[in-house]
Amino acid sequence: MLKIREHTENRDQPANGSLYNNLRQWAETQPEAPFIIEAETGNEITYAHALAAVNTMRLFLGDTPRCILLALPGGLVNAIIWLCALSGGHQLIPLVPDASAAEIAWVMKRYRPDVLCIEQPGDAHRFPCPDALIITRQMCDALIKYAPYQVQTMLSPREGRVCLATSGTTGEAKSVILNERQIAWTADHVRSSHQLSRADRGLTVLPFFHVNAPVVSLCASLLAGSTVVIAQRFSGRNFWLWIERYEITWASIVPTIVAMLLRTEMSDPIPSSLRFVRTGSAPLPAADLLAFEDRFGVPVIETYGLSEAASQVVANPLPPGIHKPGSAGLPVGVSLRICSPRSEEDTALRDVPQGSNGEICIAGPGVIQAYHEQAGNTAFQDGWFRTGDLGYLDADGYLFIIGRLREVINRGGENIAPREVEEVLLTSPLIQEAAVVGRPDPIYGEQVVAYLVVQEHWTATDRQALLQYVSQRLSPPKTPVDFIVLDALPKNATGKVERRLLRAREQARARRNGSSHPISFREEDLTTQQ
Repeated sequence: MLKIREHTENRDQPANGSLYNNLRQWAETQPEAPFIIEAETGNEITYAHALAAVNTMRLFLGDTPRCILLALPGGLVNAIIWLCALSGGHQLIPLVPDASAAEIAWVMKRYRPDVLCIEQPGDAHRFPCPDALIITRQMCDALIKYAPYQVQTMLSPREGRVCLATSGTTGEAKSVILNERQIAWTADHVRSSHQLSRADRGLTVLPFFHVNAPVVSLCASLLAGSTVVIAQRFSGRNFWLWIERYEITWASIVPTIVAMLLRTEMSDPIPSSLRFVRTGSAPLPAADLLAFEDRFGVPVIETYGLSEAASQVVANPLPPGIHKPGSAGLPVGVSLRICSPRSEEDTALRDVPQGSNGEICIAGPGVIQAYHEQAGNTAFQDGWFRTGDLGYLDADGYLFIIGRLREVINRGGENIAPREVEEVLLTSPLIQEAAVVGRPDPIYGEQVVAYLVVQEHWTATDRQALLQYVSQRLSPPKTPVDFIVLDALPKNATGKVERRLLRAREQARARRNGSSHPISFREEDLTTQQ
């Protein structure tokens, strides 16, 4: 049986106020060191100024705990509001700035915000909370810019929390509530696993309404006493310019950005300051990792994280440690085990043999114990969280993720992991991106279907060549019965492919008299809800 791996490094759990106390410490020891820089504008805030800004924002909000809805694009303001909420005893609800009416309704049903952080006063009409305090970006900018340095050390930390939406182990949206100690625990393990120090400068191009950028980039940089450069959004044209301009030593990106950077033209050498890039949010194809390292000469450190664990769960070591293409890495700050997937007949936590596929289960100080309002709580069992992700541990303890439990394709009783098929497809020079889903089938239950973004114009000859290529590398049950070419795969804001939309299209197709002809996508079919 597989031994449960303990990777908590025997360190004490962080005390309430770890983030705030570190901010105060760095403001005293290196007051003029830059803490946050906005990539697009170059606006910069030092550690001393950041502490004053957080304190000023806390004084403005008052001592009574508030429920703050944050619907601003990423940037310096977002960072200060996150730190203010976590250190001031408030509840923060990050929301995508252009949230749909359904998303807003979902938030309003669960929380009653009494503070709205929005771009313009006119945006308030979208939120049905007329008595809420309105704070615009202009007001935030003024509070931060003119924060008096006299309020640097006068406040004590009060533990706040953040509320995030996640699909968890089912397709239904659930609320994850993380307190400051859980965020500090995970951020400190990001700091140690990435060997961050005061000399580092990190770049994040990821949104602040998800867990990655605030924890991995902002809070880990704060604990290291280093600098974080925040971009409102990814720009292929500016990415390498930012790396050079701000002397970036590490960058946090997602697999989609890796693929986009591989398609960009580079005339100048990569700045020598860049130690590594790290990826998260979705599995990174091994072919893209190897191609990126070969072209740019920069190590790609793949990681795996969850909102339920305040982000990072496993990470590959930095050089000279071994980082394995296709692996998410080693557990960091959590205990991890691979168990037999739970079924109606068998709900027990049973470890599978080493190297066997199973459900990834985790436990640790950064992992939540339940969802808000007890939704989906069958995922929590005997102190362990069943992630709903499938994977295996190799002989060295590295985690390999093969997909989501609900994404497994069952063809005639054989379980097929979409990622295995996608990895083969992505080694073909014809293919840029691939997403594999199951197509309902009256005989086999499901058949494998591949949705593709191709490198060039797609022809019948290409289709036949790809089928032959795949057939030589996969067994017949795993070989796609259909290739459907799209201009772009549907994705959410963090770059994850929205497989549910592809599965829904296949299910709709099956209802249309069992037609075997590929269906076309309309633009509205690819609309996603974050």
